[in-house]
Amino acid sequence: MKAQPALGIALILLGVVGLSVLDGGFVPVPMGSRAPGGMGGPWMVPGRRTDFASNGEQIYYTGVSRRTGPVPSRGGPMWLWMHGGGCVACHGVHGRGGVPVMMGTKTPSDIRYAYLTEEHDQEHKEAVHPSYTDELIKRALIEGVDPAGRLLDRTMPRWQLSDKDFQDLLAYLKTLR
Repeated sequence: MKAQPALGIALILLGVVGLSVLDGGFVPVPMGSRAPGGMGGPWMVPGRRTDFASNGEQIYYTGVSRRTGPVPSRGGPMWLWMHGGGCVACHGVHGRGGVPVMMGTKTPSDIRYAYLTEEHDQEHKEAVHPSYTDELIKRALIEGVDPAGRLLDRTMPRWQLSDKDFQDLLAYLKTLR
């Protein structure tokens, strides 16, 4: 009977090694660092990218700034508080949204800069509102308010971005096609 727990532990370790090989390895987050809005501790994250071309891309993918570290947030899904993450967790690699997220109450929208700043008409699925400007995008990220002044869904985190980090993130959003 005592062999069963040892076998279980061995299988778990084998799985971790297998994931490491398949996902490109584990990248530890330094001891004592904190996930954005989450718990501190030594994090081992499978497949975490580290080759970001810009600070804005890094913030988009991880919620961590090269300048200031984890970007604090209020609200958003509990798993984001606990495990960290950035915009990509809900809006996707290409920023198009459209896929429901775990425990979300709304489907994340398209956040590509070209889409946010274009005119929308009654035929779009989303509620009609004026186009976003750079300042309105910043207000949406920090205060959770759309261009018409309506609150965004509660699953959208309210990020506490510095001005420079916002500019970097905005520059990255402009690259999404």
